[in-house]
Amino acid sequence: MSDHEWDLRTGRAIDIIHQTLPDFFKTGLVTSIDEATGQLNSSSVLLGMQHIYSPKIRLSYTPPVQLPSPFPQTLHIEGLPLYLASSAFVRHTLSALYSDLQLTLQKFSVDGSRASLSDAEPSSQVEKSRDKRLTVLFRVNGIARVSGSEGVWDVHSTYTFSPLSGLIHIHSINSIEPSPHLAVYDTLRSNLGGMFGWGGKAGPAACRDIDGGSEKRPALDTSSSSRSI
Repeated sequence: MSDHEWDLRTGRAIDIIHQTLPDFFKTGLVTSIDEATGQLNSSSVLLGMQHIYSPKIRLSYTPPVQLPSPFPQTLHIEGLPLYLASSAFVRHTLSALYSDLQLTLQKFSVDGSRASLSDAEPSSQVEKSRDKRLTVLFRVNGIARVSGSEGVWDVHSTYTFSPLSGLIHIHSINSIEPSPHLAVYDTLRSNLGGMFGWGGKAGPAACRDIDGGSEKRPALDTSSSSRSI
């Protein structure tokens, strides 16, 4: 892939995330653009689409406090299907627990640079020269359906682009403030633990506010140059 095409691909991904992330709770995760019409598509793995995420994307998050067994120290998933599944889980679960969800970008910056190389340069040299990362800080607000209290979270993420394909191949969630309550991870394990290798399903999870409010009803079972905002 030429440097020009690599820049176009990474730039397209950055623009799509900047344009669509604030509407995440309305539209879901936008992952691709239709080559023929230019239409943006949510959570799609269809052929004929220009995807912004690598098929082998890796998502990771290390909670500030070690979670109990069977959770690993760092939660991670690999592959676009699981990445989309985790995105849908977050969206559907928060929408079930909270109303009036809003996502507001607080910081949106691009870091890294690449040298101008000829197409004849070996791939090892290309990997060292192409370095681009997108840093995103956003805030989520919502009103708990059970208690009526407001929930606010600040999420800091870094997206790293593949030096070969120009697709996002690493999504690191650097921090979530305040940190999710253990009940959130229990619900995650109950719904998706089998796919993530976190042991068998947990018992029926309770529907709680993210801050760990009291159990109220059964949980919904559902199938992350510089510019600032």
